[in-house]
Amino acid sequence: MAGLFGTLSMTSRALEAQRMGLTVTGQNIANLNTEGYARRRLLLSEALIGGVQVDGVRAQRDRLLEARVRQELPAESREAALADTLGVVEVALGRPGASIDQRLSAFFDSFSALASDPTSAVARAGVVQQGRLLAQDFHDISSRLAAAQRDADTQVRASVSNVNTLAARVARLNVAIAAAGEDAEALQDERELALQELSEIADVSVIYRADGAVDVSVAGGRALVMGETSYAIDVTSAPPAGLATLSMDGVDITASMTRGRIGGLLDARDTRIPAYQQRLDELAYGVATAINTTHQSGFDLNGNAGGTFFSPLAGVAGAAAALQVDPAVDADPSLVAASGTGAPGDNQVARALADLRGARTMNGGTATFADSWGQLVYHVGSDTQTALAEQRSRQEVVVQVERLRDQVSGVSLDEESAQMIKFQRAYEANARFFSTVNSVLDTLMNMV
Repeated sequence: MAGLFGTLSMTSRALEAQRMGLTVTGQNIANLNTEGYARRRLLLSEALIGGVQVDGVRAQRDRLLEARVRQELPAESREAALADTLGVVEVALGRPGASIDQRLSAFFDSFSALASDPTSAVARAGVVQQGRLLAQDFHDISSRLAAAQRDADTQVRASVSNVNTLAARVARLNVAIAAAGEDAEALQDERELALQELSEIADVSVIYRADGAVDVSVAGGRALVMGETSYAIDVTSAPPAGLATLSMDGVDITASMTRGRIGGLLDARDTRIPAYQQRLDELAYGVATAINTTHQSGFDLNGNAGGTFFSPLAGVAGAAAALQVDPAVDADPSLVAASGTGAPGDNQVARALADLRGARTMNGGTATFADSWGQLVYHVGSDTQTALAEQRSRQEVVVQVERLRDQVSGVSLDEESAQMIKFQRAYEANARFFSTVNSVLDTLMNMV
């Protein structure tokens, strides 16, 4: 009798174990598409008193592969952010043949028209009008570059805010995981997802502690999370442009944030866009200087010495935004200098101004104005394509590592279906065994 009762107890435990197996399998299937979910595995062992016992449920994770994913994500995110920002800059420059290059061509064409009829009021008005349009195009593109820089700065600030939010979440989860003990698998899934999001925004290092918490560092080892405490990255606006400077404990870490989304945005904001703006300013300054020098060598329609056609610029910096037709010339096109002798019908200076189209005055005397603009457009396009190609390459690495991780942690519908059938069959077999033993007990009890 004791043996049969013991057998019933053993079978009852077996039924409960198979039921838990079905529950764990059902949970895995339910979370098939849940981001960050790690597949659960039921741990069973032989009981000392016979039968089977449940030792717990464990999430299948590979810390090495998870760390490898976090190592690869910052580089991919950096190139993606850089490519997105440079793509906006590329659009801001306009289509080939319909931007500064077209305006330069029309501007020099207007001088050619003036050379054909130096006394024509219409031709002179056309020169002034094309000068205005050229200056406006320089203003517009300079403004778009400045806007792209400000947009990148805004995204940097938003990304830092996300880092601080995620760091605080990781710290809270550290506390919750320590309190939950063995029932912390769902919390650990949430924490791993937060750590992955962090690594996309910034290059972080993660250390797992014996108590289940994690420490997170950023910018070459500065603590972002230490157990239950998180430390915020501070953002201040630096003069003169008011761009964001990042710091921790009063130390500027902006230059240390080279990877992740923040790294790509900072590269675009602080290096790429200022370099493009510098090239644009150099072109505007070169055009104004060359035109003014030649213009001042001639005489206007009234026989007076020519003045400046464009207002004098203080220097290269900011030239594109400051370029404008001299107000006196803008108000009176007769002041446009076309003559080289002072005679009203002479066109020497008008021809010289038209010939500046092909003069190699840029880049140390190696490029024309059109060449200089083409080089700027090429550099932006090349940088954009390089960033896109690098992103695709990095993305492929991330995908491969994530596949390796998912082989361990991911939920496979085929595997879970097989597990479900296995636990179902085991439950049915144990149920039949339980029914048989119970029937034997009933028979023995009726015999007594």
